[in-house]
Amino acid sequence: MTLCIVWRENGNIKFCSDSRISFGSVLSSDFGIKIVRMPFRIFGPGDENRVKDLIVSGDLGLCFAGSAIGALMTKDALFELVSNLQGIQSYHDMGMDGVADFIKRGFEVISGQVSTALGKNGATKIVFAGWCEKQKRYRAFSMERDKCNKFSFDETLKDNNDFEIFGTGSEVAEKLLQNESMSEMEALRILKAVIQDPNVDSVGGNIQYGCFNGKNFQPYGVAKFDNSVKYCRGPLDFNGPDFDQETGLISNFPLLDLIP
Repeated sequence: MTLCIVWRENGNIKFCSDSRISFGSVLSSDFGIKIVRMPFRIFGPGDENRVKDLIVSGDLGLCFAGSAIGALMTKDALFELVSNLQGIQSYHDMGMDGVADFIKRGFEVISGQVSTALGKNGATKIVFAGWCEKQKRYRAFSMERDKCNKFSFDETLKDNNDFEIFGTGSEVAEKLLQNESMSEMEALRILKAVIQDPNVDSVGGNIQYGCFNGKNFQPYGVAKFDNSVKYCRGPLDFNGPDFDQETGLISNFPLLDLIP
């Protein structure tokens, strides 16, 4: 369940999705955080005092569709590991190819075990991207474990305006395309339309968005009007009664302004 759109626009790579996730073929909820920032660091070998030099660091942006269990287990397992990678300069690839290969191997193992346990309900697709210092450009990679337990991994979004639409809402979304390329306005228009379509019950909740600013990936929530002004990140409304702004801290999370 879900709808994700990822695309390359003016050199940047951008993500948007709904917030609905599934647990098996029956249960679903709109509390999913499906566009996330994953920092990575690559250190050199330690010296005699076990001090390691930081060689490369940056952010990955990531989104997923399909099995929430498979995607969340992958994200949680890799989140800690990619922040503490190690390699040898002139021997290991320190660019996005090296990072992507590490993530691919982790996802292949975890998704395979999830698929064995859940069958076709373990199908998961993840797209992630980051700045490649070697090529001086953002690069994106797509990896998937499908319902037949087949694993695939490819580089994607190689050219400007390339895009991918995936998730159970993709067929409806593709019918709404007005151009052969993708833009931020077009992606948000399509996503909003599918979320509001009563015939697509597998897509719902609040819009999520993310893009790169330099080497940093920044997820966004949305500011919207629904009887009142809401500042939403997935299921959380930072302007709602659950966050008392008079006595507690307030969120400084960046928001897309979707208020008419």
